[in-house]
Amino acid sequence: MALLMAGAPINRSIVEIERELSITYASVPELFRFQNHEPRLTAAQARLCAAVLLSEGRLTRRQKEGLLFVVAGARGDRYCQGLPVQDFPSEDRESRALADFALQLSYRGLWFSARDVEGLARAAFDDLAILEAVVVTALGQMLCILREALDLPSDPRHTQLAGPEIPCPASDWQQPAGPYLKSQPQAPPDFEPFSFLRDQLGFIPKLFRAQMLLPDLVAAEVNFLEQVVHAEEPLGRIQKEEILLTVSASNLNTYGVALQRQVLDGLGVAVERSDQIANDLRAATISAADRVLLQEVSKLNGNSSGAEADFQAEILADHGFTQSQILEAITVAAFTNFINTLQLGLGVTPDFPPARIYTPKDLYLLTSQPRPISDGIHTPDPDASLVKQVQDGKVDAFEELVRRHSGRVFGIVAGVVGNPDDARDATQEVFLKAFESIARFEGRSKFSTWLISIALNTGTEMLRRRKRTQSLGMIDDDEDFRPRQVQEWADDPEQIFTAAERNELVRDGILRLPEKYRVALILRDISQLSSEEAAAALEIGVPALKARVLRGRLMLRERLAPHFARDRERDDA
Repeated sequence: MALLMAGAPINRSIVEIERELSITYASVPELFRFQNHEPRLTAAQARLCAAVLLSEGRLTRRQKEGLLFVVAGARGDRYCQGLPVQDFPSEDRESRALADFALQLSYRGLWFSARDVEGLARAAFDDLAILEAVVVTALGQMLCILREALDLPSDPRHTQLAGPEIPCPASDWQQPAGPYLKSQPQAPPDFEPFSFLRDQLGFIPKLFRAQMLLPDLVAAEVNFLEQVVHAEEPLGRIQKEEILLTVSASNLNTYGVALQRQVLDGLGVAVERSDQIANDLRAATISAADRVLLQEVSKLNGNSSGAEADFQAEILADHGFTQSQILEAITVAAFTNFINTLQLGLGVTPDFPPARIYTPKDLYLLTSQPRPISDGIHTPDPDASLVKQVQDGKVDAFEELVRRHSGRVFGIVAGVVGNPDDARDATQEVFLKAFESIARFEGRSKFSTWLISIALNTGTEMLRRRKRTQSLGMIDDDEDFRPRQVQEWADDPEQIFTAAERNELVRDGILRLPEKYRVALILRDISQLSSEEAAAALEIGVPALKARVLRGRLMLRERLAPHFARDRERDDA
């Protein structure tokens, strides 16, 4: 049975909204009529739809409708398949390329990468067309989420349309390295939406800057934030920001989680609370009502694991949420899917260091499917029995875990923060966090790997408090470094320096490396982690880890070469 029923009294605002929808769709779809009693929400949705579908760009209206058809078909949504389409998508080369693009982005979003954008570019689509394709796909996701949550039945006149063939995921996942569009026009100084964002957030998220080829669209998105998300009722602002966080985490969207974590921090919400909501909602220290709210909206996501239960508005009503609050929660969740899809399609990098970087492997945590491993060999965790004792209440066993790992943890955080005094404080903080969270440690990785991840995040957070820094996992590895002085390295530097002098020189050289290379060398060469363990701790692939270690060693070698060369010249003299 549908959640909301039409029949709200007609007033001037609703008439205006329906006029706008009629221009966009030729008639007012029932999807929007169902929300007539909340014209503020419908108005924000209508303006966003108009900005997407009526914009004059590279794609034709028929191509845009074909994209919406494809997205709805991928989700098996009969209603949304018939919503915008006047006729079926064309079978020409351009339409097939657009359909493949939309399928990959909407159904296999975590596998989406620059190669998908390049495929559309090879079909003669420019940056504006690619942006439009991303935006229309995102709108399709949003409309399907709205329809599913409202439980709106299909029109009997709509025949069941064959869904598109779902693409298989790429065999080799690529770490996203965007932004994908070459055209990045600047906003005029008096661009009002950016002034609003600057006033409200203190910064302008990269996602909005990346869409300035379509400024009217950016204005519609910011209007949605202003009229819906930033309003203090019927749900509170923080509740809605936490919905954005929860749905982003449910979508495994690194950008969205990092952004919302920072936004909530600016609103006075502790990052520990945000991390609990994103990583383990059931154990989060929030009210029972808010937990139920976030658990239900987390089901309104766009990932393709197939394990999601249906959204149940009745559960929210049973916990005291009004019809207006439920509708607003649905609207914010649908908008989150729109934003998350935009980010995936444009490859926008996080505005702030992410506490966690999601990969396709995280999909296995949402299903009962076994998670594949690289070599099929399970190595027992030497700390497993101690961890089990601590989880059973024998807290004294934690002292042994501290004894085993304190040296390694201190070395890692010292390498990250570059300051022994800060490293001592950070080490204590790492073990405190580990003790507080050990009840939720499920053993998917070794305890030592989990502890190292906490150490890296704690060190990075300490640096972030000092100054903005780049994420350990998301920085592009394509800097212009080229080794220039490697050939000047002495054949046998050990004969030139004493062990103490050499160790001090190497230590200083490592601390002067860029952060991501410094950490990679500390994990591999000093802490002696395997490549697999170090990659898992950094949440990157093993090839990326090996590339960083190699480049870090070359950088270190170049930094030290002048010292060895000068001493060799002195010895020769």
